[in-house]
Amino acid sequence: MMGVNGKGKTRRQGAKSGLGLWFALGVWIVLVSIPLSYFSAAHLTSLPIAKQPLSSSLDGRWRIMHVLGESCACSRSVLDYLQRRGALSDVAEETLLLEARPGSLEGLRQAGFLANGGDAEALCAGYGAEGVPFFQILRPDGEVAYSGSYFDGMARPTSGFLDVDTLRTLRSGGWVPERPVYGCPTSDRLRTRLDPFGLKQL
Repeated sequence: MMGVNGKGKTRRQGAKSGLGLWFALGVWIVLVSIPLSYFSAAHLTSLPIAKQPLSSSLDGRWRIMHVLGESCACSRSVLDYLQRRGALSDVAEETLLLEARPGSLEGLRQAGFLANGGDAEALCAGYGAEGVPFFQILRPDGEVAYSGSYFDGMARPTSGFLDVDTLRTLRSGGWVPERPVYGCPTSDRLRTRLDPFGLKQL
C-alpha cells in the first residue's frame, strides 16, 4: 500500500511540476515578446509614407494631418497624446485612423479633431503609404511643408512628440528635416515581410 501511495504522490508532483514549467514558459514568452516588439524589423526599418497631401481642404489656414493605426502600439501612444492635448485653436487638425473603432473616433472628435476612419490598403494603393504613425503639415495653399515622424528617432520615450514644435518652426519660416518613420507596417505586403508574427501589434 505504501508503494502504491508513493507512486501516486510522485505522479501528482510530476504533474504539478509540468504545469509549473508551462506557466513559466508562458510568462517568459510574454515578457520577451513585449520588448521584442520594439526591436522587430518593422521598428528598425524606415517605412514608406505619403508625400503628397492627404487633405484637399483649403480654407486659408495651416493644417496638420495625423495618420495613425488603431492596432499599432506606436500609434496608440500618439492617439493618447492627441486626446490629452486637444486640437490646436489656430490651425485645422485632421486625423485619419486606420482600422478605426467608433470609440476612438468619437474621443478624437470630442478633443476637437476632424476624425475619419480609413482603409490601409486603399492608402497604400492611392498614396504609397505603408506605415504609421506619421503626420503632415500643409501650408495654407495646400502644399506639403512636412511629412514624417513625430519623433527624432526610434526611441520614442526620449524624443517626445514633435508635431507642435515642427509647426511652430515652419510657420516662423524655419526648416525641418523630414524624419523617417519607424513604426508599424500597415499594408499586407509589408506586414508579411517585416512583422510576420505581429509583434508590432502588441
